[in-house]
Amino acid sequence: MQKIFAGKIDGREIKDGSVVLVKVPSKKLIETNVQILKHYVRDKKYSAVYVTVNKPFSELIEKFKEEKIDTDKIFVIDAVTPRKFINGNSRAENAVFIGSPRELTNISITTTSKIKELKTAKVLIFDSVSTLLVYNEFDSVKDFVRFISNKMKELNVTFAMICIKESVDEKFISQLSSFVDEIIEIE
Repeated sequence: MQKIFAGKIDGREIKDGSVVLVKVPSKKLIETNVQILKHYVRDKKYSAVYVTVNKPFSELIEKFKEEKIDTDKIFVIDAVTPRKFINGNSRAENAVFIGSPRELTNISITTTSKIKELKTAKVLIFDSVSTLLVYNEFDSVKDFVRFISNKMKELNVTFAMICIKESVDEKFISQLSSFVDEIIEIE
C-alpha cells in the first residue's frame, strides 16, 4: 500500500484519461488531495476541476496557496457552502457554489461543463464520493459516479475519485470498482 499519492500505482504512471479510486483514511484526506494537486497542477501543469463536498472553497484555496499550488489553474465546485452564506452570488472567480451535496444533477452538469471549457490537459478531483452517501441514496450516488466516470473517459480526462475508507463498506467499493481503471489505497 502507498504512503502518499505520487501519480503512480505500483511504479506505473497513471495514464491520462484514467478513472482512479483513491481510498484514504480521513486523517489523510487533505494531505492526499494536496499531493494529487501538486502532481497534476504544479508538476504536470494540468488544469484541475476540484469538486468538494467536505471543505468550503475558502479553506481549500487558502490551503492550496499555502502549499504553493497555482490556484489560477484550479476551478472549485463547492457543494459545501450554503448559498445563503455567499450573498446570493453562486459564482466566484474560480468557483461555483452548488449549495448542497444533495444536488447531484447540478454537480454533474457544472462539472462536465467546466471540464469542457478547459483548454489545457485536465484532471478532475472529487472529494469525496463517500461523503455523498451521507446526503443521498446509495443508488443515486452509484448512478452519479457511473455517469461522471463515463463522461470523463469519453472526454479523456484523468479522474481521481477520493473515498474515505472509514465511511464506506465493501459493497460500495465493489460497486465503484466497476467504473474505475485502478484503485489506490493510501495507508
